[in-house]
Amino acid sequence: MSDKTKISTIYSGVTTALKEGMAVLEDIIVIAPQRLFVLFAYAGKTGSEEMKLAAKYKKIRLEKKYPNAEVRIIDTIRYPSHFKAEWTKLYLELTESETANKYLLYEIHFFGHGEPLSLNFEEEGGIKGANSKIFFNEKDNMELLPWADKGIFVLHSCRSAAFEDTFDDAMFRANICIANIISDQQKTRCLGQIFYASFCPDFGIKKLLSSKTTTAEEDAERFINRPPAIESKILNEKTEIDRVLWAYAKLNGKTGEYMRDNQTKYMQKLNRAYPISAYVECLSKNNQIMPCRIFKNGKLVHNGIVALGFINKEDLEYI
Repeated sequence: MSDKTKISTIYSGVTTALKEGMAVLEDIIVIAPQRLFVLFAYAGKTGSEEMKLAAKYKKIRLEKKYPNAEVRIIDTIRYPSHFKAEWTKLYLELTESETANKYLLYEIHFFGHGEPLSLNFEEEGGIKGANSKIFFNEKDNMELLPWADKGIFVLHSCRSAAFEDTFDDAMFRANICIANIISDQQKTRCLGQIFYASFCPDFGIKKLLSSKTTTAEEDAERFINRPPAIESKILNEKTEIDRVLWAYAKLNGKTGEYMRDNQTKYMQKLNRAYPISAYVECLSKNNQIMPCRIFKNGKLVHNGIVALGFINKEDLEYI
């Protein structure tokens, strides 16, 4: 695995002027690198249009909060090889001498499919039975990116921090999940979901993101509670409606079925109650956002508070 030494993030120069026929040193120019945000959006068969829209509206919120930053969307990712190729391309841009000082990597967001131990894509090349997952292990050989000190990889994918869903007692005790693994492998923070992610549309018919009277934080607060299932379905079909991809406490539809299956499986394998079910049942009264978990260098550093009506600031910051 490539592991270049992290490069300097500030470069400088000088200006000169002629005074009485002699070149005189003027000001030292310190040029801070531009903040960089990269949003990966799955482009495969299932949910890709909604994921692209979630990335599009996240970009708008980021640009409102960080007006001088560069925010990129990469929405051509179908196969694991596509994701790996874009990751390597980004690594080279951030470490090659010609471009290394231009950007400071603040956030990467992944709008796609996943499970507790992997990010999921279409089967490679569309071939049935081919690889469809990225585990951030030695075989995947994902380069170590030069993250900013407060850099973070945000996983909007299902159950990316749900170490309970490995149904393995040793993994549970060690908090092993893909968000943890990435944080250790990338030597930075990684945020993951503890439940199944779903699209939450803005309640309003007209999106307010273009309004200069609201902040990015106020825009994010519109997604604390998910509309009822039927209303959500109708709103999500409207491309002009802002939406997010995050975990919500849902007991209806397939999400509810999956949770009940997990409850049964948990009892059979570990002979105890499935912990996530208590969180969902508590917050489902308001269709409330499920709190994220954040890992840093392989350690759990934020385990969101689960309480009806209480919203963790980390969810509002990164949603």
